[in-house]
Amino acid sequence: MASSNSNLSAHSQTRSLVARLAKRSVFRNTRRTLLTIFLISCSLTAILFTDAFVRGMVDTMVKISTQTFLGEAQIHQKGFREANDIDLYIKNENKLYQQLSHIQEISAFAPRVITGAMASSSENVASAIVYGVDAEKEAQVSKLKQAVLKGSYLTGKDGEILLGDRLAELLEVNLGDRIVITVSQAEGGDLSQALFRVSGLFSFNERNMDNAIAFVNLKQGQEILNVQGVHQVALRLQMLAQADDNTLPFWQTLNNTELETLSWQELVPQLSSMLAMTEYSTLVVSSILYILVCLGLINTMFMSIFERHTEFGILLAIGTQPKQLFKQILLEGFFIGLLSVALGLLLAFLVCYWGSVVGIDYTDLEMTGMTLNEPIYLLINGVSFMQMACATLVVVVLACLYPALHAAKLQPSFAMRKTL
Repeated sequence: MASSNSNLSAHSQTRSLVARLAKRSVFRNTRRTLLTIFLISCSLTAILFTDAFVRGMVDTMVKISTQTFLGEAQIHQKGFREANDIDLYIKNENKLYQQLSHIQEISAFAPRVITGAMASSSENVASAIVYGVDAEKEAQVSKLKQAVLKGSYLTGKDGEILLGDRLAELLEVNLGDRIVITVSQAEGGDLSQALFRVSGLFSFNERNMDNAIAFVNLKQGQEILNVQGVHQVALRLQMLAQADDNTLPFWQTLNNTELETLSWQELVPQLSSMLAMTEYSTLVVSSILYILVCLGLINTMFMSIFERHTEFGILLAIGTQPKQLFKQILLEGFFIGLLSVALGLLLAFLVCYWGSVVGIDYTDLEMTGMTLNEPIYLLINGVSFMQMACATLVVVVLACLYPALHAAKLQPSFAMRKTL
């Protein structure tokens, strides 16, 4: 028993000695160690910045897409989206409205009628998509009211029309000017015309929308189209994440033999695919930077080992076991990794916090047909910080395996006469 206790004590002292030697060796060459720590911490900062930027960009693009006008989900008569047939409209809309008002996940909804039209002024003619909207409900779902640049928002009176500023330029009209809208009616296709006065000009800072969209009041839109219902009901959910959860009961409730309810991912699949691809950018950046970290750290550790060949030779000659040298090199790398991760997390938090408050301005940059009309605010994710910190520490230790194996295989006689 006494022998066993003494062996345990000896092992403990050996481990303690190896750890102390590793700590002292970390800053033997202070400049080189600080440069290595700075390299690793900057790499970790870049990885976390990329992660926060990608998260922020995805969040911004989804919000622009859904909150500008699309909504987080939409309800249509089955077949309407494929054919854009104005005859396919939701007929029993009042029953649907009552149903929507009792679904907890839905915070607001906006009914719309939609048709292609010909807009004519005294100066020019242009094709346009005309939306008939309920002004009050539309303001709760989209940013149409905030997008009005000149004039006033829809009030419900007959003859009001909102034009995109670029469409107004094409038609050469301004506030108060007359516009004739010509449409093809439902249930027969007879042509119908109505006279409007421009009550307001809007801009979503989205070229396709500002060039070719006009808004009228829902009641008048139904009258000129001769429809007794609506073509579309846009939904605003309590939380954006609910659009990703197809298991929620309201999806099954609102999908039946006549109606289809689609989330924004299904409405704009190209955007959903692009956002899925952007998430791989963090992996690509991480892989590149971790390779650089490994190469830099291997170089540093080998330089440190070559400078101490004589020291290692003496240690081996007096009975130090190769595995103890192996552990010492690994511990040196581990301590360098700890210092690098601590500094990297601090730098990353400061940079990402600044980006989350100030934002990065990409205003007017167009991506896949979508214009970024607001700054990208970085999103800090605590789980990502911890995961990347642990991954960096693991990479640092793994990078030290090769130098540690080299040190463990040194021959005492060769090492003691090998000097720089």
